[in-house]
Amino acid sequence: MTRRTKIIIAVGVAVVAVAVAAAVVSGKKKGVQVRTAKVARKDLVQVVTANGTVQAKTKVELSANIMGQVTALNVEEGDRVKKNDLLAVIDQARYAAAVNSAKSSLQALEAELVRSREAAAQAKRDMERAEQQFKDGILAVADHERARSTYDQAVASAHRAERQVEQARADLASADDSLAKTEIRAPMDGVVTRRNIEKGEVIITGTMNNPGTVLMTISDMSIIEAVLEVDQTDVPQLRLGQKAEVRIDAFPDEKFPGEVSEIGSSPIQGTSALGGAATGTDYTVKVTLLKHPERIRPGLTVTADITTATRANTLTVPIGALVLQQPDAKGTPAPAGDAPSATAVKKESLASRGREIEGVYAVVARKAEFRPVTTGIRGELDVEITGGLKEGDEIVIGPFRALRDLKAGSQVIVDNTPGGGPQG
Repeated sequence: MTRRTKIIIAVGVAVVAVAVAAAVVSGKKKGVQVRTAKVARKDLVQVVTANGTVQAKTKVELSANIMGQVTALNVEEGDRVKKNDLLAVIDQARYAAAVNSAKSSLQALEAELVRSREAAAQAKRDMERAEQQFKDGILAVADHERARSTYDQAVASAHRAERQVEQARADLASADDSLAKTEIRAPMDGVVTRRNIEKGEVIITGTMNNPGTVLMTISDMSIIEAVLEVDQTDVPQLRLGQKAEVRIDAFPDEKFPGEVSEIGSSPIQGTSALGGAATGTDYTVKVTLLKHPERIRPGLTVTADITTATRANTLTVPIGALVLQQPDAKGTPAPAGDAPSATAVKKESLASRGREIEGVYAVVARKAEFRPVTTGIRGELDVEITGGLKEGDEIVIGPFRALRDLKAGSQVIVDNTPGGGPQG
């Protein structure tokens, strides 16, 4: 074989290879590779999740109304107490002395009152006798007037003694009250959930700028609340009485039922119950636990799932399938004729200048078609479709990069094999 023949054969092989490659390229499908799913019906639950801590629904922080040193302390944290149990005693010496002094003063004034009343009674008898003698003409006018004046003075003295006795009784009652306040008693049945004092400490009372010493906290642990911090965007979905499922971090294997019992009207300010600085965008929401463990303690951290809405057998699509499109975007085809609600959605959206349209990309004849939709409640992974789609429609659900770059009218290649399609 000559050199010329070899060259001709090599060129021929190259031409054939190029032709084959061109055929392969021309036969390859063109379009954006996507994953799809059918619009289907399922039960949907919308949940608001929030973190917080548990506390007793009813708790009392005990403070002292008098100053003094703690001379007796009868409880520890965690102790159960009954109403009127003696919890602590503040030094009673000067308060007991004040009571004794008030009693002595009262006794002296009561004796003086007896004498004053007897004097008034005698003065009255003398005056009555003087009046009779004056009428009989055997008593001078001056003596008659003197008897009347003596009586008036005796009555005034008796009245003054009565007022002094009343004041002394009030002083004794005040002294008794102060003495009684040296004994700190339980205001209700409960558990000592916090004790801030020790025996020997000096208690101070509150003033305008000083709240005073909080001695201890008594909590009624029969009714427990989860105090949650809920983001402002979730608060409008909440209603009193909504059911909740509470997970207590200290009891990871159990879930406890509850219901919403209180929704805050103003945002949390200052420091949040979880220890961080409040952002002013969270609200306090309380969930009353319908069941709780006996070993529960205030302050335990919790996570609560509040069910805000449910739908049975409703049309849904994955949340990730939703995209936003500008109203004036070119290339957006009209919605399909068998989805009249989508037309209404699109017209309403276009009427609102500058508002983006929410929708999905449906696959029709291997092309992407933008469908405006109206949505209802949102579950963890899916969203309810109330208009714009019908059951069985095929929509693009991913990948994210494809959804981000996809345009109405673009050709698509559906690859729903496991692991198929581009990633991201």
